[in-house]
Amino acid sequence: MTAQAFTYTGIDASGKRRNGSVSADSESSAYQAVLAEGITPIAVKPRGRRTPIAAAANRVTQQDIAALTREISVLVEANIPIARGLRSIAEHERKAGLRDMVTDIANQVEAGEKLTTAFGKHRAVFGDVYIETIRAAEKSGTLAEVTSHLADMLERNIETTSQLKRALTYPSIVVAFVAIALTVIVVFVVPRFAVIFESNNVALPLATRIITSIGEIAKAYWWAMGVGVVSVTIVSVQAWKSDKGRFHIEALALRLPYVGRMLTAITAARFARVLSIGLDSGIDVIESMSVAGKATGRPVFAKECTALCDRMRAGESIESVLVDSKRLPSFARRLLGAGKESAELSAAGRIIARHYDRISDHLAKNINTIIEPLITVAIAAIVLLVALSVFMPMWKMVSVNS
Repeated sequence: MTAQAFTYTGIDASGKRRNGSVSADSESSAYQAVLAEGITPIAVKPRGRRTPIAAAANRVTQQDIAALTREISVLVEANIPIARGLRSIAEHERKAGLRDMVTDIANQVEAGEKLTTAFGKHRAVFGDVYIETIRAAEKSGTLAEVTSHLADMLERNIETTSQLKRALTYPSIVVAFVAIALTVIVVFVVPRFAVIFESNNVALPLATRIITSIGEIAKAYWWAMGVGVVSVTIVSVQAWKSDKGRFHIEALALRLPYVGRMLTAITAARFARVLSIGLDSGIDVIESMSVAGKATGRPVFAKECTALCDRMRAGESIESVLVDSKRLPSFARRLLGAGKESAELSAAGRIIARHYDRISDHLAKNINTIIEPLITVAIAAIVLLVALSVFMPMWKMVSVNS
């Protein structure tokens, strides 16, 4: 194998940060070469190539992470050394981003780094909750159980997302085709009929005048409408990316009848599952609640959870604190409030997670029963308006000519 250049960042014996380069056949050999120089490597990468973090953040999916976590769980249960197992996973991985990331983790573990430190280098891919959970599992010696729970959680999140996508695919296609058809009718068809009616001295009814005006505006200012749509899209995306904007968007979504119930069920299930994982990993109750609140990915709930944890740190019991929760469903509040010890809370968390998983599944599968009637009513109203705008003046024209 041809040697190539690797750049590294590390810490020398005196504790100073060192940067440099070495030639080696592979990243593993490069790590060993840096160690031989008396430097503890922090990062080693091929010269002129993107860092594994940047590449993996763009290409590694949640499905990849779930599968990797499941494989790690099997490795630990089988008492296979982590570094050797990870290297075996990387050798059989076809996706470049995931292969580079797993190889980098294996190299760091072989170099003596803790598993948490190795995974922490790729925090942008795994997320804070994943890393902190691994840290707690490493301390408590429950890595096999925790990675299995993490894999279950990730697979559950993926399945819920897939169900929502499948449920929304058909309504989205219908709305898109109806929108295209209505655009053609409003912009091109109805205005031509209007010209014919006016040439026959037929007074246009209100519906026809409205449709004609919309068509003329669309023809004259299509570019402004396009700019408006693009601007609204950009603003919405930027608002979703910002903490404040996402907070307000979520607060609005929670007020919607069906969507609010679904979000509440998904949030409760995710919160309870991560809470259970944290407690099983040896994290204390308050810290587990804090991590679980952040793990939901819901800013409104996370903010409330932070406030509840602050009250518990001040000496209040979990039962008295949960009573005031506005975002956690009553069933979850009662069950968690009845737990006095970590083991009881962990078991309650698993029960709550299963319960609200079933509810979220039911809501996701039946979302079409809510959306399709609304779409049907909206389409019927629009079609009726367009039909009246054409047929009403046509009847007048026929009666005048007769």
